[in-house]
Amino acid sequence: MSEITTVYYQIKDNCRKGLLKYMERAFAYVPKTEKMKILDIGCGTGVPTIWLSENYGGIITAIDTDGNALEYLHAKIIDKKLENQITTCNISFFDLKTEPHSFDIILAEGFLNIVGFKEGFVGVMALLKEGGYFVIHDEYKDHEMKCDFIRDNDCALAGTLFLDESVWWNDYYRQLKTEIGSNNAKQIKELFKAELNEIAFYRKDPSQFRSIYYVVRKQ
Repeated sequence: MSEITTVYYQIKDNCRKGLLKYMERAFAYVPKTEKMKILDIGCGTGVPTIWLSENYGGIITAIDTDGNALEYLHAKIIDKKLENQITTCNISFFDLKTEPHSFDIILAEGFLNIVGFKEGFVGVMALLKEGGYFVIHDEYKDHEMKCDFIRDNDCALAGTLFLDESVWWNDYYRQLKTEIGSNNAKQIKELFKAELNEIAFYRKDPSQFRSIYYVVRKQ
């Protein structure tokens, strides 16, 4: 990985940590047991992945289609000596080959927003054990429909956590904007083109940046 790409992921990693406290609040609904199997879908640079390893233990599979992000995560895994606990896979969720009903906890931050709530939810349920927990971070949209769909699929809502638009500015975008602006490398600005567009869109309509955690228990 090039030095400039490493800096890109370092910045994203540092800013992502600002949102970690909200995931931690959502996981207050998820009990801890021994020898858990955990799947982190769309793990990115692995800020939640590392948090799960430190707070829930067990064996974690972290998957993402971004090979560079996984390379950056793998370096952190080695640094923290977590090789026996965390396995990374450069793969799409729908290409993941694993035994059905094999995970105790599955985390998906933004995944259902990309693939569609219903399709993604059904796919994840096929991998979750009975009594297992699915922690979803999704856009705050069609809330009642999603709650009904969860219940109609033999699941219960253990809890929810709403994040209003101020969270995304105060705990993520503000720091991201500052860190990008303080770096004079033109290549960094190019790498963060999508994020800079997100910030511009946020400024235009912050209400589109409301999100919610659903903590789902499979019956």
